[in-house]
Amino acid sequence: MITTRQALLFAVFSCSLHRAVAAAETTSVEVFVGREKTSRSEAVLTVPAGTETLRFMVKPKSLFARYKFEGLDEDWSKQLDTIFLRVVFFNRSGDPTQMNSFPASGRSAGWRKTIEDSEFTTRVEGITVPPEADSFSVTMTTAGPASLVGIYAIRDMRISSMGNAGVTTKVLLSDSKLQDGTKAVWKRSGTHASMASELKPDDQKASSPILLIVDDDINAHADWTTRIQIPPGIAGRESLEIRWQETYSTGLGGNFTVIYERLPAGKYRFVVEDLSLTGEPLQSGAAISLVVPRVFWKSSWFWGTIALLIALISILVGRYLIRRKIRLHLEQERMIFEERRRIALDLHDDIGTRVSHISLVASHAGNTICHEESSKAFSQISSMSRDLIGALSESVWMLNPNNDDLESLVDFLYRLVNELCRLKNIRCRVDAVFITEKQPISHEFRHNVSLAVKEGVNNVLKHSQATELDMKIELEKNILTITVTDNGIGISESSRRTGLGLNSLKRRMKSIGGDCGFEHLAEGGLRIILSAPVT
Repeated sequence: MITTRQALLFAVFSCSLHRAVAAAETTSVEVFVGREKTSRSEAVLTVPAGTETLRFMVKPKSLFARYKFEGLDEDWSKQLDTIFLRVVFFNRSGDPTQMNSFPASGRSAGWRKTIEDSEFTTRVEGITVPPEADSFSVTMTTAGPASLVGIYAIRDMRISSMGNAGVTTKVLLSDSKLQDGTKAVWKRSGTHASMASELKPDDQKASSPILLIVDDDINAHADWTTRIQIPPGIAGRESLEIRWQETYSTGLGGNFTVIYERLPAGKYRFVVEDLSLTGEPLQSGAAISLVVPRVFWKSSWFWGTIALLIALISILVGRYLIRRKIRLHLEQERMIFEERRRIALDLHDDIGTRVSHISLVASHAGNTICHEESSKAFSQISSMSRDLIGALSESVWMLNPNNDDLESLVDFLYRLVNELCRLKNIRCRVDAVFITEKQPISHEFRHNVSLAVKEGVNNVLKHSQATELDMKIELEKNILTITVTDNGIGISESSRRTGLGLNSLKRRMKSIGGDCGFEHLAEGGLRIILSAPVT
């Protein structure tokens, strides 16, 4: 039997041995992307974007190690497995009939680096005794995974038989003594039985030794076992209560593999730290820095490029649609242009010729027939034909697309107003200020302006009793202004009621975005002001 202090010296020697091994050979980490091993030539390892699986194969040179993946893990992790306290029941033939296992994994709540400093934790378990049971064994063992390592210690084990009312009827084991007062025999076994030891506690108040297993061999295990006979009348009717105190620190030694799947983009650092048998850091290990880039379709530059391409395609498509629309519009205007010119030519060449012929025939008939009424009728026909020829000439001029410019409009208005005033024997003066360039205008603009001027001049000739008429045409800042001034009587109350077609003038000018105004002159007469933007 060895004391706790001797056990501590053994643990210190074991830790020193592991430190010496770790100093001789450093811990290594191999990285696998999928199934392919990566090269460690770079200080920072770049993992291909979109990697599904990343594996770290760790070869610690200490007994075992812990690891942390900085950037993802918040705390250290280590490989854990379980040490067991097992209770196995046997029949009279010595065959096992029932096994109950009580695991211990990781660190106990009172573990403090060494057994001397650690606090033992009380544990109580209940077991039903099978009817055919004749005896049972209690075993503490590190059997399980071959790489299991650690320290497991128990003391003060007490096994009692509990009646149906939950009251203790017999004490089968207490303070390492059986019910008959003899000492319980604990036997060491396993593939490396020397790892099991019995410690004499320093505390004199403790009545039973400490059963200890220090498993520092990843290829072996050790056991502590005792066999207890079951008293008559217990099997199948009562249960056993097992109470003991324990402390432990366990883990898995040897090489291990850590797998991470679908890592998000970022910077990481995989750190491995060597541990002693008691689970304390040895200030040695290994570390690997990694960078996981963003998948290209999650990168800002990718979406920026996509946005730029979409914008460029939208611009190109937009320009194509606009050009196509312009081409269709120009084609439509060309067709309208040709149709207007054809109609103008037809009116001039066909209808104009026929009306002129009618006028000549009527004039000839009026001069040759002596009958007064017939002669008068033919004179009227001839006069109406001439008026029709004049109206037809105006229509042809308006239809002809060759006249869609400001200079042609001014020339037409000049001839129109002079002809109207000549027929009424009114003195006329027309001034065109700064109308020298051949500026294109729309057919709608030309049509409404010419009809508005004609209607305004006709109103003057019919109702104003004027003897003079002045028309002034100005173009300033793309605004065409036409002023018609007379020296007549102006607008009377009756004229206001009838409107004199003035409302029609306003509607025509408004239809091309213009305006129509009137001014009463102090010396008598009226001024009509027509204005519109040139389009």
